[in-house]
Amino acid sequence: MTLLPKTVSLIVFAITLMGCGVESIEVITPTVRPVKLVEITDVNEDWIRMFPAKVAATKRADLAFRLSGHLVDFSLSEGDKVKKDTVLARLDSRDARNTLLHREADYELAAADFKRKDKLLRRNLISQSDYDLAKAQIKAARANLFSAQDQLSYTELKAPYDGIVAKVFIDHFQMVQANQSILILQKDHNIDIVIQVPESLISHLPRFNSQAKIQASVRFAIRPDLEFPVTLKENATQVTLGTQSYEVVFTLPQPKSISVFPGMSAELTVDMSSAKSNSVIAVLPASAIMKRDNDSKSIVWVFDSDNRKVNSRVVTLGRVTATGVEIIQGVKVGDKVVIAGVGALVEDLNVKPLRKQRGV
Repeated sequence: MTLLPKTVSLIVFAITLMGCGVESIEVITPTVRPVKLVEITDVNEDWIRMFPAKVAATKRADLAFRLSGHLVDFSLSEGDKVKKDTVLARLDSRDARNTLLHREADYELAAADFKRKDKLLRRNLISQSDYDLAKAQIKAARANLFSAQDQLSYTELKAPYDGIVAKVFIDHFQMVQANQSILILQKDHNIDIVIQVPESLISHLPRFNSQAKIQASVRFAIRPDLEFPVTLKENATQVTLGTQSYEVVFTLPQPKSISVFPGMSAELTVDMSSAKSNSVIAVLPASAIMKRDNDSKSIVWVFDSDNRKVNSRVVTLGRVTATGVEIIQGVKVGDKVVIAGVGALVEDLNVKPLRKQRGV
């Protein structure tokens, strides 16, 4: 009976010695550092603007006769296409023709009289003043003849260029007055797109970027699924009355796939960035950029969404602006860059994006 307590004591002592000989193992979970990220976007997207626009004729003329008369030949309708020098309308020309005949007769008489006076002067049978008078009379008769010919030509209204009849103001056989509008002729080869640009943007037009990825284009309300390129034609330097905007005109050839007429609605898209701004890939805060110790090159830390690690990337810096530092080379659109606490980062460090929580 006395051996049992001793046996138990020995067993407890042996277990105690075994526990002291085994080293305790502590598992340390690596810390995943939270980082604040910003995704690189296209810095030139802010310069892509859309403007409501109106279609206008490239060239428009209100045609009228230069003298009054009775309209005897007029058969055009709105929408008719005409060629240059086509007779659009004609007045009764009988009075003009009669006047021309009188002027031709006066000129022939003055020419014959001048011829006789010239021969008589050579023979010293008339004075120099009589000769000068005959010379002046033939000049006046010639001028009257030319004027009568012009008056006859004014009885015909001709097209100054190829175009389309946009509006007709008179009816056939109507009496018309001098300078009374007969019709409006519009040039149909090209069309203009007119927009109003606010004063805050008008200064960017002189540096309109022809090398931009998105070139100026227009969509018409009748077919918004179609897009047509346009070119800058002109811009006003005087503000439009009643607004603080300036009129800017773009132009394009008349589309063949659809019929576009002046007055139609459209939407114009234009990239107003400069060619220089296209070289800037991103604008990052100064806190995202650091100098590498071994070669003093500027780097940023880019987050890899697949393996959730960060790696440094050498970048080329541009100007320092009010919004941050321009990055010319080294990153691309879509990259996620760490913008805070970059001094504590190392290559292939496991991190997690910092997300705002409610109330924080």
